[in-house]
Amino acid sequence: MLKMVLIGAVAVPAIAAGSVAATGVVVVDVREARGGHHIVVPVPLALAQFAAAFVPAEKMRMRLPHEAQQYMPVARQVLTALAEAEDGELVRVEEPGKKVSIRKEGDMVRVFVDDGSEHVKVQVPISLALAVLPGAGSSQVSASQAVFALQHARLTEVVNVQGADGEQVTVTVY
Repeated sequence: MLKMVLIGAVAVPAIAAGSVAATGVVVVDVREARGGHHIVVPVPLALAQFAAAFVPAEKMRMRLPHEAQQYMPVARQVLTALAEAEDGELVRVEEPGKKVSIRKEGDMVRVFVDDGSEHVKVQVPISLALAVLPGAGSSQVSASQAVFALQHARLTEVVNVQGADGEQVTVTVY
């Protein structure tokens, strides 16, 4: 009997750790300026996916405006072509003290914005963007689908924003 209890005591945490490792973790890291608060919130994707299953469907969907709906097939074609394209800089805008760059590197679209005092870096896997786009004939984006699509962003710092006062927010998928 004691042997079974010990096996259960070891197996449950091992299975939980394996589940988290298999599905991933989103970590939101917020640092206030000048030695202020530092908050780190890890959210296992398995937990987010589980929670998403209990949210009513009408609350999980965002209806796209008609203007956006008509461009979804084009958006899918552009993303598909971009995935197959060679790496390179797509857009670069520079002004004194300001810079914007959009690059395609591997499966990633990387957006960098620097206005001298604030810095924004966003990296989105093309496969994630394709997974989130509504299917043919659909006019809704599903938040639940977006949570599941985050698995395409494993080992990626998706967002990094540094404010003028030194505050910083990062969102990383492990």
